[in-house]
Amino acid sequence: MNPLIFSLVSLVLVAISANFLNLIKESKTLLYLSTIPCVYLVIYGFYLIFGPVDLYEDGSTNFFNKNPNEKELPIVFIILKFYEYILLLVGLVFGYVFSKKLKNDRS
Repeated sequence: MNPLIFSLVSLVLVAISANFLNLIKESKTLLYLSTIPCVYLVIYGFYLIFGPVDLYEDGSTNFFNKNPNEKELPIVFIILKFYEYILLLVGLVFGYVFSKKLKNDRS
């Protein structure tokens, strides 16, 4: 699976876990399983920030190669500029929330 697609799946899993936090906090296993996508998002976010991959540049190049008549990028491509920071923020915030619930569960 492509790391970009896997990061989108991880974002969806974290969003689902956050919406059902009342049910998830009852089970240690579900809390651990909810933390795994958060860890991946943080690692992939750091990779995108410090690594050789520029999603915005690659996406805009691919768009103009497939659509040579277009002069401007669609507005959706602005998300690609901030995608690595979104991944990092979501991974850190919800990783903290899930780990805090785990810590409270141990006490």
